[in-house]
Amino acid sequence: MRKIIILGATGSVGNSALELIQANPEKFQIVGASSHHHFTELQSIAKDFSIPHLLNTNEKHYFPDFLDQCQPDIVLNAISGFAGLPYSIQILESGTPLALANKESLVAGGELLMALSRTKKTSIYPVDSEHSAIWQCLQNHDPGIRDLKSRDQKHPFKKILLTCSGGPFRERKDFSTVTKSEALTHPTWSMGGKITIDSATLANKCLEVFEAMHLFGASKDQIEIIIHPQSIVHSMVQFSDSSIIAQISPPNMKLPIAYALNYPNCDDYKLEEVDFSNLTLNFSNPDKKKFRTLQMLDICIREMQNFPIVFNAANEIAVSAFLEGKISFVQIFDVLEKIIDETKKETIETFEQIQRIDAQTRTKTQSLLP
Repeated sequence: MRKIIILGATGSVGNSALELIQANPEKFQIVGASSHHHFTELQSIAKDFSIPHLLNTNEKHYFPDFLDQCQPDIVLNAISGFAGLPYSIQILESGTPLALANKESLVAGGELLMALSRTKKTSIYPVDSEHSAIWQCLQNHDPGIRDLKSRDQKHPFKKILLTCSGGPFRERKDFSTVTKSEALTHPTWSMGGKITIDSATLANKCLEVFEAMHLFGASKDQIEIIIHPQSIVHSMVQFSDSSIIAQISPPNMKLPIAYALNYPNCDDYKLEEVDFSNLTLNFSNPDKKKFRTLQMLDICIREMQNFPIVFNAANEIAVSAFLEGKISFVQIFDVLEKIIDETKKETIETFEQIQRIDAQTRTKTQSLLP
């Protein structure tokens, strides 16, 4: 039985983890959990799951003490946004395996986080469905790839095909009248507000490209984004012989969570299965003129270093402003574009530097808002 800490237990990924663990009590035990804005809800969850240790991240705390109290086998970091990065750092520093659902950790701190993983000999297991899929494809092609901390190893792939639902506006030509309600209605996934808007702008896919570059040592030319509306193929990997392996499962987070939390075991988790009796799979290329985040992605992956940090910070502020009704949907693209255009390259050497750039970008982005 794996002893688990769930950080961000009241969020969408946290809820999926709770449902998975509730259905598989013989495999997992939650020894600790955290919440930021919904601590009362977390206390109720703790009673249902008999969780002995709780952390309110909205209050001052010393996280290493919490880790010592819980003594987990693995920590699921499902905290939303840049706030999750300090926890990822401290988890790896403690020598505890990290199941990473907080994509911003790798977007903002990828080089340093992967280096810390290697130094501490502590594994990072991806929980994003796309990166879990890529990892599974690599595992099935080469069982010798046991974890992702050995990034110096040359993975035997030619190309990563990163799939994308296309969000609610895949067929929409004009974004000028998009409402908050429309943007929050995702056709295939049930997620939190911020990531749902990121899926609507395709910013989420940009963040996932940064993640894939760090996790799998991929170059910018080895990653291709493909629109796949059904969200059944979670990603594919093409190998040097031109063969392609795809990972297929229903569009929910339970399988990637289970794969990370119970790795390297592969068990029956009582999960929904794909019904092939009436299944159609479609693929197409994304429209960069319409989804301008992809144009900004091209700039960022060419430069890297501080550019992903800036992209992430500006996007978080712009999306928050849209959800609060301060800017329109189209203005999310406008704000990002202006910030990226004015960014100058800076070599990243410390986590403190990452925090400074993040804070400066947020302040600058706020100044552009009405």
